[in-house]
Amino acid sequence: MVGAQPDPWGPEVARGRPFRTISRVTASLLVLSAAAALALNTTAQLLVEQAERNLTRVPVPELEQPLVASDARHFLVVGSDARDGLGEDERRELRLGDFDGQRSDVIMYVSISEDRETISLVSLPRDLLVVDQGRNRKLTDTFAGGPDQLVRVVRDNFGLPVNHYASVSLGGFIEVVRTLGTVEICLDDPLVDPLSGADFTAGCHDMDAADALAFVRSRQGPYADFERIGRQQTFLTAVLRELTDARILVNPPRLFQLVEDVATNLTTDDGLQTRTMLGLADEMRQVVGGGVPMGTVPAYPRRIDGIEYMIAYPPGAQRMFDDLREGRPLADPGLREDRDEVVVAIYSGGRGSGTEIVRSTLAFAGFQAGFAGSGPELLDAGAVTAVYEVEGFEQEAGWVAATLGADVQPLPADVEPPAGTQVVVSVGDDAAP
Repeated sequence: MVGAQPDPWGPEVARGRPFRTISRVTASLLVLSAAAALALNTTAQLLVEQAERNLTRVPVPELEQPLVASDARHFLVVGSDARDGLGEDERRELRLGDFDGQRSDVIMYVSISEDRETISLVSLPRDLLVVDQGRNRKLTDTFAGGPDQLVRVVRDNFGLPVNHYASVSLGGFIEVVRTLGTVEICLDDPLVDPLSGADFTAGCHDMDAADALAFVRSRQGPYADFERIGRQQTFLTAVLRELTDARILVNPPRLFQLVEDVATNLTTDDGLQTRTMLGLADEMRQVVGGGVPMGTVPAYPRRIDGIEYMIAYPPGAQRMFDDLREGRPLADPGLREDRDEVVVAIYSGGRGSGTEIVRSTLAFAGFQAGFAGSGPELLDAGAVTAVYEVEGFEQEAGWVAATLGADVQPLPADVEPPAGTQVVVSVGDDAAP
């Protein structure tokens, strides 16, 4: 009920609408990973000294300390859109406007398992509804109170431990791309966005700093910020590829410049030592080189008291948070460009409100999801939403199940799915607020 104190997992709300540069907030971890690959004796010492000279550290008392050195590590990484250090001409070239100050442009949770075999990155949408000291707020707004407030809100609302904090400014993103030169991005479709400055044809592009910023800032598409999250993750994958390329690792001057680019624009908690970062990066080098699982908190839009929020979809978000907390690999949600091709039929079982929530959650994740009727009694889900795989589309069913936090079952042989459907979802009681 509007006006009552909501449960952060399931407020009663009315329908409304639905982040920005992920690559710049994770550039520190990726660059330090590359640095660790070259960190031999004198070179390692010089890299540590260079980073120490440029890093900014702040106290964050709300952080939880790992019990032992080998324990799992959980990072909260924030991308700030502060324009400090960027002149008027540069702002104009990059289409940054005249905003001054600082906002949390990106919020991401990074989990490293205790055995260092798993690293997962999850985007927390800016507009995610949280409860902060008894009030509804957008997650991004809590950053105004500083890192301590943000850490506390993430822990209290989602049960996620946070051991370390880092934030990277807009300048860090720009300088890293400039040092790399260009980053190759391949597009299936054209992207034109006058607001961000993106103007790309279908095909592969070697993007410089201005192009890259326009690409990752674009919200072009029906699902706005969630479209942008997909572009950010595409770009981050490309940057990771560049940073682990042998040409970087055997080029000390370029590597030193990358470390300086990041460290100059990086703020960390005062307990995160440079040698700790390098040590973790060295331990994780092979894992990072093989690709980093990336996800986004599944959510759907709602309007509360005239304000538009994204609401974490409870079953999917809770399963994701459980995996992050325990350092388990995330269930594979697929890539957004692949999910765009997946047609999902949703059987309601008479659960109207839950059906709309499931449809909206899947749509914002990029699936083609539509209502297909009440469904046969045989498929009534009861308490827990079920995902059924159509023969030949087992992987697609897994992507849907990862988004909804559900288990996959084979579609009964005597049930005929709607024409053109690749996955069937039967809505359970757990989908409703």
